[in-house]
Amino acid sequence: MEPVSCTALSTHESLREQVDPSRAPLDRCARCALHLRLCLCGFVQPIALPTRVVVLRHRRELYKPTNTGRLVPLTLAHGEVRSFGDRGVELEIGDLLQPERRPLLLYPSADSRPLTRAVCEDGPVTLIVPDADWRRAFKLATREPALASVPRVHLPSGPPSEYRLRRHMNPRFVATFEAVARALGILEGPEVQARLEYVFRVMVERTLWSRGQIATEDVTGGLPEPLPRASTDAG
Repeated sequence: MEPVSCTALSTHESLREQVDPSRAPLDRCARCALHLRLCLCGFVQPIALPTRVVVLRHRRELYKPTNTGRLVPLTLAHGEVRSFGDRGVELEIGDLLQPERRPLLLYPSADSRPLTRAVCEDGPVTLIVPDADWRRAFKLATREPALASVPRVHLPSGPPSEYRLRRHMNPRFVATFEAVARALGILEGPEVQARLEYVFRVMVERTLWSRGQIATEDVTGGLPEPLPRASTDAG
């Protein structure tokens, strides 16, 4: 994977402009939410897989730069993010419950089953993944009528999370995109998982670098070249 060129970075819409157009640009990419110099969008090549991944992201996660669900449509040709949590707005997932595909909700409820490759034997899978804090994810999985008929699956025990941008008291918890990568490792193979985890590691370490928490040489894949400065010469 080659780093994105500087010229591509400067064309992205600012994330802050989406939130409040009257404010000065924050110089973050509207898609990956990294600072423009560190943008991932030209670095990532989406993978086309039989498995479709749909992230259900709570509205409070939309403008958080540390949200990882937004990496799904960047890395997967059939990846998508849908929002939930707006008052008076019903969650629409009827198109995900088609007979030619098997929908599964990735959520470790009491009635969930371990995710295995065998679930693909009856056809391609649509994996639905909540993207919210634990309380909101629980409410979505247990109280959302649209999801009531969707079978639950959970990941097997795995290594600790590499997500160093947020902390959780329970070491078993992983970031949304890590969960997607591990699930696709089961459904599509370890090479897919490794590729997605590489992108995740780049995103995390570029963010840590921007905070001054790690050195340049410790950033996976290195850093893009600095953006060219605008000329200040008159005439």
